[in-house]
Amino acid sequence: MSIKILFLNTCHFSYDDRVFYHQAESLSNYDHEIMIVSTKENIIKNEGNISINSFDARNLTIRERKIKILEYLTIFAPEIIICDSPLAVISANSYRKIKKSEIIYDITEWYPSKKNLRNLYFLKKTGKFAFLILVNLYAGLISDKFIFGEYHKSIPFRKLFFWKQSLILPYYPNLKFIQRYDINRIDREIKLFYSGNISTEKGIDSIINSIDKVSKLFPQTFFHLRIIGQFPTKIEEQNFKNITSELNSNVEIHIDNFMPFRDYCNEIGKSDLFFDLRQIDIENTHCLPIKLFYYLACGKPIIYSNLKSIRKGIENINFGFLTDPNNSIKIASFISDYINNPDLYKEHARNALLESHNKYNWKKIENSFISFLATEKQ
Repeated sequence: MSIKILFLNTCHFSYDDRVFYHQAESLSNYDHEIMIVSTKENIIKNEGNISINSFDARNLTIRERKIKILEYLTIFAPEIIICDSPLAVISANSYRKIKKSEIIYDITEWYPSKKNLRNLYFLKKTGKFAFLILVNLYAGLISDKFIFGEYHKSIPFRKLFFWKQSLILPYYPNLKFIQRYDINRIDREIKLFYSGNISTEKGIDSIINSIDKVSKLFPQTFFHLRIIGQFPTKIEEQNFKNITSELNSNVEIHIDNFMPFRDYCNEIGKSDLFFDLRQIDIENTHCLPIKLFYYLACGKPIIYSNLKSIRKGIENINFGFLTDPNNSIKIASFISDYINNPDLYKEHARNALLESHNKYNWKKIENSFISFLATEKQ
């Protein structure tokens, strides 16, 4: 039976990879009627069976945003509303007072997170933290069901709202989007890759320092680092220029801005080795990096910070190394191991592909998502 389902995004864009390319596409393939409403941009468009009606709310007050959202909800009249934030849940709850519908809170972010509290003085930061915690708990209280992107973010909601149905739905990619490339020899040239904000906190210093060290050990090897991302501040941009100013001549760095999802999936597999060396703090260690599963799908090894979320979310790390992101000597030794030992590199590359194909892809969890939405509310 066809169901009218609306994705209400106040934190994510209309073409968010989790929402548009995975959840919405799967639901539309089952002949459900789908609409996506995002408050991040102005888009009115039909994508096959998916209708996008989004508006830019940057200059609107919270009350004006809720009124605008309510207009779209009233017109579409969804039976299920999947929300990405407390504001989305609260707005959906206003609509439910007009017409019965089910609210599902899809939790993929810590709320509040560091970015919500950045650049605030202690007292203001403490007050905002407490307020946002209460808002998030209220959103949990008025939601009917929960979808969690990962285990750690599910804990407070499963403990407090234990009677409500929930589903852990990880960030696994649909393998049809990933372009695969052959495994290359890396003793002559190695293509390294990082994607995300280019900042110290996200590990760019650690990546550069490690490459600097290993490039001196292998002067005959050309090291090409490709970065897809942007600098969050001018200070970070200047820091990057400082730490890259005296690299060896056998190191080259190329930076691309963030790109559309399909383009990104077509490009990343050209690399030989993937990095994510974000600092290990209480928030980062409990956040499962989304791109990790896309890198595995490319069939190439990874070097990542040793995060609790990765150890919890992946059974067997046999496709790369987890490490202290500040130990550039150790990280350089991992890269050296791959260059010196082609068999180790090929083994980890094969393992990455097998793990992705056998466990960590969208088709493995798609049916659980479809079934969860079809389950009658208790």
